[in-house]
Amino acid sequence: MKRVTSVAAGIAMMAVFGLMSSAQAEQPAAAGKSTQQLIPTSQIVGAGIHNANDEQIANVDDLVMNRQGEVQYVIAGVGGLAGLGESQVAIPVESLQCECTTEDGERECVMTISMTQEKLSEAPKLEKENHAELFDSAWIARNRSYFSAKSEDNAPARRAGSLVLHSNLSDVWLNTPTEKEEGQIETLVVDTADHKVKFAVIGFGGTLGVGQNYVAVPFEALQLRLNEDNAFEVSTNMTAEQLKAAPKVTSPDYDELQGDEFRNQVKDLKK
Repeated sequence: MKRVTSVAAGIAMMAVFGLMSSAQAEQPAAAGKSTQQLIPTSQIVGAGIHNANDEQIANVDDLVMNRQGEVQYVIAGVGGLAGLGESQVAIPVESLQCECTTEDGERECVMTISMTQEKLSEAPKLEKENHAELFDSAWIARNRSYFSAKSEDNAPARRAGSLVLHSNLSDVWLNTPTEKEEGQIETLVVDTADHKVKFAVIGFGGTLGVGQNYVAVPFEALQLRLNEDNAFEVSTNMTAEQLKAAPKVTSPDYDELQGDEFRNQVKDLKK
């Protein structure tokens, strides 16, 4: 089972993704562009971050959220070559916009920030082990001021296990009351209107991703527990049978979740 190392005091964190505002999400779609508000994190992590001139100036390395699924930051890699020598910065999610385009049946998502590469590279750096800066109220205030983002009211109250990195939840096994390691977390699905993870996609069976089946469950139906090794374990109150009978989705876009009726079926699982 893949473990999630913790941030500060050995805590795990989760990466954050750049998302569009609700006002942008409600605008009519231009040709080839999607107004959908639900985006799999698998299409956010690894995506490029562009400036206003559509020049790529950074990459999305990871995402940071709290246990409730509220995305806080996008961890971006700036500078370097092929990942070597790059620095990491934590961009507040509200400072980014996300736009997805579909061409020849394939969707690509791009983050945009109103900042030059030079200015982005001068942002406060994440240099401590496990991004411990994100638990430092003074660093957080300085970082959010740099990005002209609203200050966080709850930053000083953060404690071990309160933040989780997306990269450490990917492929983690899910435990049920009746079975351990029953399916793996394939991806999370974010609502760009409120920057919150709404669903988790769980994969079953197959070999190296071939022949695998996927179901969607509400993120609220998952429990994250920090164990004695300072690693997160993920569980649900759903039985293995209920989990396998959950509404099925199709990789890689999981477009079924764009439908209101389908989403309501998934949301009913947590009742």
